[in-house]
Amino acid sequence: MRKYLIILLFAVFSPTVFSQELLMDTEDVHDADVVEPKFNGGGMDKFYEFIKSEFDFSKVTKAGKLLFSFTINVNGEMKNMRVLKFPNEEAAIEIIRVIDKAPKWIPAKRAGKPFSTEIKFPMDFK
Repeated sequence: MRKYLIILLFAVFSPTVFSQELLMDTEDVHDADVVEPKFNGGGMDKFYEFIKSEFDFSKVTKAGKLLFSFTINVNGEMKNMRVLKFPNEEAAIEIIRVIDKAPKWIPAKRAGKPFSTEIKFPMDFK
C-alpha cells in the first residue's frame, strides 16, 4: 500500500508538472493580443539608434560578429545580460557599458499584462 502511495505522490507532484507550467508561462506567443516591448517610444530600431549613439566603435579592433542577449523583465528592466559572441574583449566590455546606461523599456504585454522577453541582438563589424 505504501508503494502505491509513493507512486501516486510522484505522479501528482512530479517535476515535469512544474516545468510544463513554467514553459506555458514563458512560451513565445505571437497572438494578436501580444504587444512587443518598446524602447524610447519605438521598437528595436530605437534601441539600435541608442546603441549606435553610445557605442565607442574604436573599441572594436577586429572584424567579426558581436552577439548579446538580455531579458526585459515585467518592470522594463534589462536583466541577464550575456555577451554570446564577440570579435575582441574590448568590444564585449564596451557593449556591457552601453547596456548598463540604457533606460528602461516598456515591457511586452500579453492580454494587457506585462511579461518577460528575451532579446538576442547581433552586430556585425567589417
